[in-house]
Amino acid sequence: MDPGIDDALALILALKSPEVEILGVSTVAGNAPVELTSANARRVLEYLKVQSIPVAQGADRPLSHPLVDARDFHGADGLGECGLPPPTTPPHPEPAARFLTSLILDNPGCLTLLATGPLTNLALAFQHHPQLPRLLNGLVLMGGSYGLTPYAKGNQTPLAEFNLWQDPEAAQIVFRGGESLTAVGLDVTQDPSTWLEGKHLAKFKSGPPAARLAARLAGHVIKRYGHCELHDPLALAAILQPSLFEFISVPVGIAIKGPERGRTTLAPGKEALHVRVARAVKGEQFLEFFLSRLMEE
Repeated sequence: MDPGIDDALALILALKSPEVEILGVSTVAGNAPVELTSANARRVLEYLKVQSIPVAQGADRPLSHPLVDARDFHGADGLGECGLPPPTTPPHPEPAARFLTSLILDNPGCLTLLATGPLTNLALAFQHHPQLPRLLNGLVLMGGSYGLTPYAKGNQTPLAEFNLWQDPEAAQIVFRGGESLTAVGLDVTQDPSTWLEGKHLAKFKSGPPAARLAARLAGHVIKRYGHCELHDPLALAAILQPSLFEFISVPVGIAIKGPERGRTTLAPGKEALHVRVARAVKGEQFLEFFLSRLMEE
């Protein structure tokens, strides 16, 4: 992940979900430089008094492009100027690609990996160990815009979603290697029925620490735009509550260069990468699920 407001909200949701055991977090440059995204993951964990989850710092730039971060959207600290103190715990000693590799090799067939940032770390791991995709139980990512709903418009360019635009070469490596790859893209994450709005913040502000932190994070975006899109929590919900989604298996192409960089297209043919893509979401039920989880003591 590359926290980032919605990455942090996804991390909070994961911590509040007893169905999953979080074995680790890897960070990557994306919404902010990697030193900041790594610190942000640790800041969130420490605020919620979680000391046992390692955070491995990863790639500081995409494979073939300079980093173009999104702090103009997420705030100078990457977390909506939410005021969390600097972390006191250091990052894990291994770099993220090696950390991910070790986790997967040590737990063959057992792990589901959630990717909510650019796919640089995972691409580096797959390049060095091509067997890794076959050893995952599942890989779910937030990324792409597949033209399956009226909401499937780019959020970095008119054509491209931010994560895949940031490092399309890495995305192509991961999509080619993914044995059981599920993509939750802008087709569903920009559906207005899934948006967090001002009416939800008052409830959060009177809730437990996780909800109060969510209010601080989302409030930055809601104040500026009137709503907060829950891209990364939706990707996690595809693991926690898959019945909320409708999926379709489609052949996907990823543009690497030029004005279409990062664009995902449905492209039958030899070069197509077959991906299970979310094409519909029960937005009101998702939002109820998200709100209830964060409000639990």
